[in-house]
Order: sequence, then structure tokens, then C-alpha cells
Amino acid sequence: MKKVFISHPLTGDIEGNRKKVDRICRYIVGQGLLPISPLHLFSYIDEEDERLRNEIMEVCYRLIDLSDEVWIYGNSEGCKMEKEYAELKGKEVIMLLGEKKS
Repeated sequence: MKKVFISHPLTGDIEGNRKKVDRICRYIVGQGLLPISPLHLFSYIDEEDERLRNEIMEVCYRLIDLSDEVWIYGNSEGCKMEKEYAELKGKEVIMLLGEKKS
């Protein structure tokens, strides 16, 4: 089963962004794919300091290593970092800014 890492912003509208990622995950499962969602993995976090943010990004990079594709749903600093890392690792990156794949 193909694994899809979901790169999506959290801050700005935490509750709304989590709901969007819920819909994205349901869509991905409906396509016969396995979603990998850091927003779900770290759903108990509402605020980050720099140390915590760095640790979370390290986990995201390991999850990207396990993934077949990275779907980018935002242009936040974290999304940019995940995109750069995925490209460095030769992962297929799909930009979904403004698209309705959810």
C-alpha cells in the first residue's frame, strides 16, 4: 500500500486545519492509500516552542523517509521544510495548494 505523508499547516486556525486534514485523510484512505499525518500524531499540542518544534520536525523527516509520496497542502515554514527534505530524499512531491484534493 502506498504511503502518503500529509504536509499541512497547523497554526493560524488549529481547529479548522485539523478538520481539513481529517477530510484529506478520509480522501486518501478512499483512494486505497495510507495517510501519514503529523497533525494527528501531535494532536495534543496547541503551542510549540523552538525546541519542541525542532523535535517535531525531526519526527516528520523520519515519517517522510517511510512515505512514498508527500502531498503539500500549505505554504507555511514547516511545509516548506518538509517539501525541501522530501525533494532531497527523492520522494514524489505533489503540490496541492488551492486544489480540492480532500
